[in-house]
Amino acid sequence: MSKLSKAYALIIGVGNDLPTTVLDATAIYNILVNEELAGYPEENIILLTEDKATRQGILSGFDELILKIDEDASVMLFYSGHGGFYEPWNQFYLVPNDFDADDYDTTWITAEELKEKINKINSRRLIFFLDCCHAAGMTRGSVGSGVSNTVDKLHNLEGLAQEVDDGKGMSILSSCREDQLSWIMDGDHNSLFTKCLIEVLKGRHKSAFEEEFIRISEVFQYIFKKVPERQPEQRPYANLQIYDDFIISYLPQELRQQVITSASHQRRTVDKLHKPDVVTSFRKRTDADAAILFVHGFVGEGAQSFGDLPEYLMQDKQFDDWDMFPFGFSEYIAPHLGKGIWASKDDITRVADYLKTCLKFKFRQYDSIAILAHGTGGLVVQQALLELDEKRLLDITHVLLFGTPSGGLKSNYLERIFNKKYRDLDANGALITSLRDGWNKRFKNPSFNFKSIAAIRDEFVPSASSFDPFQEEETLMVSGSHFSMIKPKSPDDESVLLIKNLLTEGMQLEETTNDEDKNLALGQYEQVVEELLPQSQNLDKRGLEQLVYALEALGKSTQAIVVLNEHPLSKNDSDVMGVLAGRFKRSYLKEFKKEYGKLAFKYYSKALALAQTNTDCRQIYYHSINLAFLSLLINDDHGNMQKYAHMALASCDEDNFDSLWKLATLGEANLYLGNFDLSKNFYSKAAVMAGPREKISIYTNAYTAYTVLMETDNPKDPFIEFLKNNFLL
Repeated sequence: MSKLSKAYALIIGVGNDLPTTVLDATAIYNILVNEELAGYPEENIILLTEDKATRQGILSGFDELILKIDEDASVMLFYSGHGGFYEPWNQFYLVPNDFDADDYDTTWITAEELKEKINKINSRRLIFFLDCCHAAGMTRGSVGSGVSNTVDKLHNLEGLAQEVDDGKGMSILSSCREDQLSWIMDGDHNSLFTKCLIEVLKGRHKSAFEEEFIRISEVFQYIFKKVPERQPEQRPYANLQIYDDFIISYLPQELRQQVITSASHQRRTVDKLHKPDVVTSFRKRTDADAAILFVHGFVGEGAQSFGDLPEYLMQDKQFDDWDMFPFGFSEYIAPHLGKGIWASKDDITRVADYLKTCLKFKFRQYDSIAILAHGTGGLVVQQALLELDEKRLLDITHVLLFGTPSGGLKSNYLERIFNKKYRDLDANGALITSLRDGWNKRFKNPSFNFKSIAAIRDEFVPSASSFDPFQEEETLMVSGSHFSMIKPKSPDDESVLLIKNLLTEGMQLEETTNDEDKNLALGQYEQVVEELLPQSQNLDKRGLEQLVYALEALGKSTQAIVVLNEHPLSKNDSDVMGVLAGRFKRSYLKEFKKEYGKLAFKYYSKALALAQTNTDCRQIYYHSINLAFLSLLINDDHGNMQKYAHMALASCDEDNFDSLWKLATLGEANLYLGNFDLSKNFYSKAAVMAGPREKISIYTNAYTAYTVLMETDNPKDPFIEFLKNNFLL
């Protein structure tokens, strides 16, 4: 039988007044040690129960574990028993079997002692399961029965979890939230939390088998889903700084036989020769009392989401007193639906829970906190603030949301592009309506300074979704795209100056955004035409694009063509037409109004003709591949789709440099021609070169085109899995 020779575990069930804890620990041990189940070598597991789970026994168990492992090991820690918080000393602790309430300070295990032992474990592939806050003496009866009065000393489990978190990638999963209990359900011998862990270790969460292992992301997703489904009064807690989606166990032997050996299920793991440190702070000092949190969305860049923005702020003496922290999913693990612009309700709730807990415990030294959030990170912030207690809420000084779909997204956009998998973000769905109702009730006049900020060229979030839920004075428009708005290229970029002004000079300031750009983003086309049409012949490229777009949006297509034909730039600059076509394409993909699609097709066609006249190969394949895409989506015209795909391939042959967009074009063109293996090859190369923004753009086109062509959105389809693994994980 196969064994996971580098898998280690320390399993603790305290016992005493909690006999279930011994049953839980023993059950986990029996699964891990079984060669036909998890496949841990017996000598790699330390089991401590009852009189072996004393203070000295637990600390010695850690010491034994530390001596066994190296940096290649994976480590599972499991503790089932009491945990508590001694308020006079602000002390979190575990309760070993020999705990004496009269000599508590010599018989407990403090969070600091626990953290010290964990820091000596020479592996970042570590997961710690905390099944605490048991209801002592709880009967196996109906939900809510038999809760002991000892609960008062067992609250703040999340605080205990945060105290032992080393911040370097250790995964922590605890059984319940603050002031909740770890339940035993009717007829069960194990706690609900442990029962769900047992189920996932036995592979009961899986219906398809791409590999013969179970990874920690699967454990998190299953437990977070199943525990509250079975007991709504219990909601697990997890930290998010996860170093690697490592293997926690084998699949049971009977299920390993069902593994699809041909499945190319790629997993992102960390190259130990080039281990980047998990960035947990940009600046942190023990004497600081103000902090800025940078809450990123679900793309998965981790601390890189905001680019050099934190550094530019730290270079300014006005921010010398502020500590700064990244916040969100680790770059090494994917949320439930994969790394994408959007996320599921469960993802948002999980991160919001973590943010709320961090505001209460991890960041408790700060009495002034400013929060900058991007994309769906802004939804996380809103949900966390809605649940934050009033006293702590008064310490939040600023909330700035960048490109956040606070009003949700139109269902036709979600269905056409993502085939309903992101339906949680539907403007009329439960998540968004609940968030809006709660916000309007609690924050009609917020105690913190608030702005919702939209980018003129945001290709994903309509400005209406960022602006409509809030008062006009709470909104601002900036230049740039969904990603560039929070990734400045210099300290003098608009977004940097804006944030500095908002955080230091109050919230009333003039926008620097071009009026025409703002009017276009808000759909105020008449104002743009009124301002620009009289000077149409003297407009630069940007002004010409703005005017033509506004005319077309008003249905004045003939006048738009006249303006274009008479302007000097239209004679030989295909890029002008291409940029304009791109605007209409983005509008089409947001709203799926056919007239926008037709306008995109018209201007890409004009751009292609100019590029061919100028023999500009890069412009030719760029416009050709967009025309192939639109031929499929707008007209379901496979003939033209393949004609433009062949044209793009021919033009790529003339480009001597394998740039990112050439490789992406080759991948997309071969997709349209049915050469899926060749398409994968080019897409794989493009994925290596692409940043998060480019990956989302490539994925959107490829996924949309493939699902339309093949008439399937089955997540287990090999090509769909390939796209997800290369561009979203």
